[in-house]
Amino acid sequence: MRAHPYIIAALFVVTTANVGCHASLSGPWPPIEAATQTYRIGPGDVLRVSVFGNQELNTRVTVRPDGRVTLPLLDELAVAGRTVNEVSTEVSTGYRRYVQDARVAVVIEEVHSYRVFVTGKVQRAGEFEARTPLTVMQALALAGGGARGANMDGIVILRRGANGRDERYEFSYTECTEGRTEMNFLLRSGDTIIVP
Repeated sequence: MRAHPYIIAALFVVTTANVGCHASLSGPWPPIEAATQTYRIGPGDVLRVSVFGNQELNTRVTVRPDGRVTLPLLDELAVAGRTVNEVSTEVSTGYRRYVQDARVAVVIEEVHSYRVFVTGKVQRAGEFEARTPLTVMQALALAGGGARGANMDGIVILRRGANGRDERYEFSYTECTEGRTEMNFLLRSGDTIIVP
């Protein structure tokens, strides 16, 4: 007995609808960066500044609540919200007024300002502090993973952009574990993960 054309068409629609239930995310996501390039210094962080060949200028400083530090021979520097490379460049430029071809290294010795937020349907929502930048998967693990009814393929990460507007990134647990690691990017301090 031949199937009626309308029945065949209905079966095709149901089949293709089921296949399309999980649409692949297309990004974009933040570029993959080294943690030291991504991490932005914050109040409470401890920095070691070394000027090669000039030990008297070497110092260890804590970033004050106003986001500034004081270094020998230099005025106060605003370092909060900046990367190590950015601060190193400014300190090198400043010391070249006193030391010819000054070579400066800035290292973060202690991290005290890095925190991310995980909210929504997770086991332990809240603020999480870490000594080094976390990936999305690591932050989700700290939050205990998804709670009952969580949509782990509809996760959203919010980041405050340089222009003051929120940047929005999508994340799918399934796609990430199946090899799409570009969405498992390093979080910046202040990022918020929302699990619907």
